Amino acid sequence: MLKLKLLADAMTGLKFLHENLIVHGDIKGGNVLVSDDGVARLCDFGLSRLLEQSQSTTHTGAKGTLRFMAPELVLEDDARHTYSSDIWTCGCLCIEVWSDKKPYHTKTRDQQVILALSRAEPPARPSNMSDVIWTGVEACCSFDPKRRPQPLHLVTRISGETVMQRVHRMLTLGRPIDSSGSEVLEDIEILLRATDPQRFSELYVMSDTELATEILRSLAISRLSRTGGSSLSKNAVFQWCLVKLGTGSLRLPAGVSLPNVDNGDAFSALVESHESGRLRPLARLLERACPGLAMLFMTQFATPALGSALKVKLGTLGTSFWSIAFLASNRIVAVCNNTEIHILDIATGKTLFRNLNLRDTIKINRVAVSPNQRLVAACFENGRIRFWDAETGFAVDTPSIGHRQSVRCVAFSPDGQHIASGSEDTTIRIWSMATFTTVVGPLRGHTQTTVYSVAYSLDGFRIVSGSWDATVRVWDARTGDPLRTLRGHTSDVRSVAYSPDGLRMVSGSNDGTIRIWDAINGQQVGGPLKAHSMWVLSVAYSPDGMHIVSGGIDNTIRIWDAATGAHSATMQGHTHWASSLAFSPDGKRLASASLDNGTVRFWDATDDWMRWDI
Repeated sequence: MLKLKLLADAMTGLKFLHENLIVHGDIKGGNVLVSDDGVARLCDFGLSRLLEQSQSTTHTGAKGTLRFMAPELVLEDDARHTYSSDIWTCGCLCIEVWSDKKPYHTKTRDQQVILALSRAEPPARPSNMSDVIWTGVEACCSFDPKRRPQPLHLVTRISGETVMQRVHRMLTLGRPIDSSGSEVLEDIEILLRATDPQRFSELYVMSDTELATEILRSLAISRLSRTGGSSLSKNAVFQWCLVKLGTGSLRLPAGVSLPNVDNGDAFSALVESHESGRLRPLARLLERACPGLAMLFMTQFATPALGSALKVKLGTLGTSFWSIAFLASNRIVAVCNNTEIHILDIATGKTLFRNLNLRDTIKINRVAVSPNQRLVAACFENGRIRFWDAETGFAVDTPSIGHRQSVRCVAFSPDGQHIASGSEDTTIRIWSMATFTTVVGPLRGHTQTTVYSVAYSLDGFRIVSGSWDATVRVWDARTGDPLRTLRGHTSDVRSVAYSPDGLRMVSGSNDGTIRIWDAINGQQVGGPLKAHSMWVLSVAYSPDGMHIVSGGIDNTIRIWDAATGAHSATMQGHTHWASSLAFSPDGKRLASASLDNGTVRFWDATDDWMRWDI
């Protein structure tokens, strides 16, 4: 790319000379100097002939360096240096700069060069010269002077190639280009081909920051002028770019306007999320134009969705999924819906087991998976809890009976020896997985009907619960003694979870908020987290403890920074309530269940989907 820039500098110098009616007469590498600021400049307007008499020859009055001289200067009587003979030497200069060898370098004697010129034999193409540059060299080294291009055309060709290579580098970060990058590069190349040639002399001397800004502005204006195109040409993406960068000297297309405010909310109604890979080429240009802008762009428009939603065929009584849990090896997931339980292969979408030998049609509320991934537990509307072997689908022992009303939640202890359950009878019970009987409880304390959610601490010594009574309560899992009552929510607490290190708890409520609690002293950490417009149905910590995710009846899933409580992203795709969330064991994927007609969605649970630099 440096060679292209230096050649473009030299051609720009020649253009200036010709515009001022000056013929250089001896353009070659030795007569191009590079200034301290990296600009190539033509020099030696005739002096070089005195300094290099041994390498120069005079034919019919014309002087110069033979291997760079146009054929008419060598072969014709009374020939004089002209604008077109300067163009021939420019082609020879390109060969010298590109290959570090003089034109006709295989000819060891001047007579051989003269013979080659008399036979209309052009200089040989360097092996590593691009098609774009070689096409220009061929035009320069035409044996018909009238067919040689003007300096402006040379500047346009070489500076255009320089600009494209710089843009390519910014788009790809030096990595192999993918289809998304190719699409953007193709659009930019089309733009540049339609650019006023005079504009190229301005573009190629710009800094990377200036160039990226101008390219983005031009690309955005072009895309906004279109009536069709791919989904990536939706107005919101490019309006956002212009709001952030300004339009500069460009004008918006007729009928197109930009929001008056410079914030993401102005685009919320327009945004259609895009796969991260399609946005990264633009994001990389944005980062070059304005550091820090790429992350904002990716957060605004990228989606962490992994492929299309998994659509599951439900039975006659099934309409949607309510609960979900990952199973072993990150391959299959157990979900339940009203009166059905499915175990699915994520890779193929096929149902491996269905109903798990269930003989009745009692509504199923929740499922849980044992820590060793071998058992699936489900709680029922009739107050029972049942267990199945996750590999075979066969029932394990008889149903556990104890609650007087519907069991709304179940959770395994970290060692898998116990399971906790919460019920509409306001109690919590702890069951032995050895006998399938109640060993602790019932735990009483919640004052109004349903216990919606229970979760164990990492050490298994405590249980946290959320209830209809708007409280979060902490219990001793060994004795059943109440330890703390946490107040702050103003409506039902639908979901609770412990952080992986056991130092924090999180709760989601029908009041639309999420609250983080100190697990040691019970104090609320920071203020309530607000982003969901309505009820929060599910909350979970990522396995590394870095993030909290939440799902609500506004059909969205939200990502939060667990340390600061900052809202970092919104996952959109479900068309009904996001009722249940579950992380894969390795923490790289998030599964979500929804009431939107039997769909399960999978999301990138890492930060990779927001990154522009991978």
